[in-house]
Amino acid sequence: MGVHLKDRAAALAVTPAVVAFVASARARERPHRAYAALRRVDPVHRSPFGFWIVTGHAEASAVLRDPGFGVDEKAHDVKHLHIGPVSRLLGRSDQSERGPFLTLASDLMLFTDPPEHTRLRRLVSRAFTPRRVALLAEAIEGLTEELLAPLAGRRRFDAMDAFAYPLPARVICELVGLPPSDHELVATHGRDLAVGLDPLPTVDELARAGRAVVALREHLEEPIRARREAPRDDLLSDLVAVAEDGDRLTADELVATVVLLLIAGHETTANLIGNALVALDDDPVARRRLAEDPSVVETGVEEMLRLDPPVQITQRFPGEDVELGGHAVPAGSFVIVGLGAANHDPAVFADSHRIDLTRSPNPHLSFGGGAHHCVGAALARIEARIALPALLRATADARLVRPLPRRRSSLTIRGFRHLWMERG
Repeated sequence: MGVHLKDRAAALAVTPAVVAFVASARARERPHRAYAALRRVDPVHRSPFGFWIVTGHAEASAVLRDPGFGVDEKAHDVKHLHIGPVSRLLGRSDQSERGPFLTLASDLMLFTDPPEHTRLRRLVSRAFTPRRVALLAEAIEGLTEELLAPLAGRRRFDAMDAFAYPLPARVICELVGLPPSDHELVATHGRDLAVGLDPLPTVDELARAGRAVVALREHLEEPIRARREAPRDDLLSDLVAVAEDGDRLTADELVATVVLLLIAGHETTANLIGNALVALDDDPVARRRLAEDPSVVETGVEEMLRLDPPVQITQRFPGEDVELGGHAVPAGSFVIVGLGAANHDPAVFADSHRIDLTRSPNPHLSFGGGAHHCVGAALARIEARIALPALLRATADARLVRPLPRRRSSLTIRGFRHLWMERG
């Protein structure tokens, strides 16, 4: 199987972009040059390491929506993947054993294919309803005000620690039915578990993810037991009780689903807020308008999702030989779908690097697509539409402290651990 590039010059031109895409910390700070190089030369590219990188919007959308592409690595005979060189390049582990995290992942609908994924999503969706999410709006407004109030008197503060992390952690606790005091546990373990979503986590990251799984599993035992004995009006009770035609979530599936909601419901929104804050700090006009003009809040949040999505990549495996972007992609290939890259495809998004708060249509892929479209998308949108304008208004007289810290090392999650802001 060849590299499928037009000529050797093109191959030499795109190879640094492949390396930057997967390995360069500097490129992760500003990845779009690498994305653009890959997309311009070969939007469906087979790297020298054996995996495929999809950076074109049409091609990425096709993969996400094609049921022939699965997410369960164990169900596919993954071929032509040279993990060793990639691992050495990244300084990451090439071990396949992920301990407790691997055990948890086997019960996550995020890593299952139909019919098991269909079953799990159907059961979860019966509890995770738009009505329940919409009812949280008032609680989100109250939590936003509560977290922003102390910032008014501070000259210097960390926007991530003070607001972006605790808000979604407290909201997801509210939704699930955990006490507000659990939000720090959710935020801490959520960050550790998120690295387990990377294709090649480090040994240390795997160890932290494993400890987080154990800690959350133990922490959830008592709340789950209590809901079985005395259900309440919360999502955890609904998940314990949910059934369809006699089918229920097993104990392991229940824990895995709650953990997934804790991760997804926290990490997506926290990093959306942080990434948006950075982008808007570079565009004071857009920053002021999003803070003050309610008419652009909905489209503005979609633009922030498109511009710098909190989830940059996802992975798929074709179940059989397929044609994609003019290339023959064999069954079992490891396909990396560049969500962030697709969101900047000039064939779909004019002036893709410019903030357009009224951009419409805006068919970004930040929540994925097809059967695995993010189940928490509605919650993330409601949180961002309330929290982001409020944060911008509360910090209108503050700016980010430069130089910015390095972004988190994750290949999948794009965001910051800290973002300091300063007044005066």
